[in-house]
Amino acid sequence: MDKNAVYQAVDNGYSSIASEAYKGSNSSQTSKSDNIAASFGYSAEDLATLPAGTNLGLSCGNPLATANLQSSETMLDLGSGGGLDCLIAANQMLKADPAPEGKIYGVDRSTEMMSLARRNAAKANIPDGLVEFVEAPISQIPLADASIDLIVSNCVVNLVPDEDKPSVFNEIYRLLKPGGRVAISDLLALKPMPDEVRKDAALLIGCVAGASLVDEYRSWMVQAGFEESGVAFVNTNKDLNVYHSQVAEISCCASKRPCGAADRRGDVDELDFNAWVAAYQIYAVKGTH
Repeated sequence: MDKNAVYQAVDNGYSSIASEAYKGSNSSQTSKSDNIAASFGYSAEDLATLPAGTNLGLSCGNPLATANLQSSETMLDLGSGGGLDCLIAANQMLKADPAPEGKIYGVDRSTEMMSLARRNAAKANIPDGLVEFVEAPISQIPLADASIDLIVSNCVVNLVPDEDKPSVFNEIYRLLKPGGRVAISDLLALKPMPDEVRKDAALLIGCVAGASLVDEYRSWMVQAGFEESGVAFVNTNKDLNVYHSQVAEISCCASKRPCGAADRRGDVDELDFNAWVAAYQIYAVKGTH
């Protein structure tokens, strides 16, 4: 797929997911989403604090688990979706300090996701000003240089076309304060993928087809300015076949067809995701000089 086709497929897919969530999740979908989130490290306690429609089952890790967010810090979530990590981070801050000095930004290019996230924040009774959602591509974020202490992202960078991924890491480096840190959960490719996988829209929206190799990811981060010795990749060895039902749902949403057994393509159902991609935690710290 060319760059514009990738963006169009992602926009259509995730906007449809957001619109469906805004209408109200059914109990079956909520259960699937909770199971996926739990399998990638979210606690039942954290998930229980969230309004319905916040956890969309799109995670491939929990970037907040080891981020050590402080109540005085400014955090940015790249591709914030329905607000899952932003609202959990806000609750963490409020638990540490009832009047936190910090700030949380969520950035997403989807208008529908922004509407959903803002509604969820209001339902969660997050204090005014603590969380702000900004509609923008994650390669062009309208925030000031060196203004962010912590940048997190959850299974989003792989949705960006390869030619624009360096711009994402350039933005990350620009926005971080000296000594600021990165905690990203993402799917990375274990080996080069065949064209039939790369060009599959459902697998792209499902975060599989757009996965980059570890060496590619590392090179983009180093080119952006991070010291290679300060970048770490940790394979969490999670079972990614948990995504099969979700990829089928995403495919239905993106095509706006009724979902059912007839819509599920055999080649996607039979693909062993674990043979092609792995869930990684990626950590980096911006130098102080």
